[in-house]
Amino acid sequence: MRDEFLVHFGWIADQFEKHPIDDVFPPGSVEHDILTRFRDGLGVEDTEKLLRDLSTAYGEKAGQAVEDYLAVCLGENWAQIGKREAGKGTEIEDFINVLWEPLREEGFDLTIARESGSAALRVTRCPIHDLAERTGLHDWIYHLACATDFYTTPAFSPRIEFSRTKTLVQGHDCCNHRYCYADRETADK
Repeated sequence: MRDEFLVHFGWIADQFEKHPIDDVFPPGSVEHDILTRFRDGLGVEDTEKLLRDLSTAYGEKAGQAVEDYLAVCLGENWAQIGKREAGKGTEIEDFINVLWEPLREEGFDLTIARESGSAALRVTRCPIHDLAERTGLHDWIYHLACATDFYTTPAFSPRIEFSRTKTLVQGHDCCNHRYCYADRETADK
């Protein structure tokens, strides 16, 4: 049977080589133990079982530790992507083109409303949400996917402010991503 989590989150395994756990959490800490168990089980065990076992052993702290680790990794990764892809004054559009446009091909249904200096995305279908619905691991999916939006966006460009008040994984009818320039008066320059 195919591990659906690895389809969406297999990229996480690569992060452990680029970003050693010891650089993020001190050895002996609960977070270090959680990340070590997560790293060692990812791609070896069934991921759904691994996540359930981590939750049983550590509670909500397990998902939060993984999210905190991913925040560090994604902050560095997306800062590099931003240096390569973000143009002055086109950062929002560049971010959408790098992150969101390819996701349409993966089954995401979204609309984009653009205004001067901002863009609002409304996601009504998300394969990652579908995975949460099939497994019941909504909290884990939030930590692994949804929460990362708060780290990738400012790393890509500190000029972009991100907000979201609805998330499919949390039971809403859509995800309502909003991107605007922090320095609105110079956004069009």
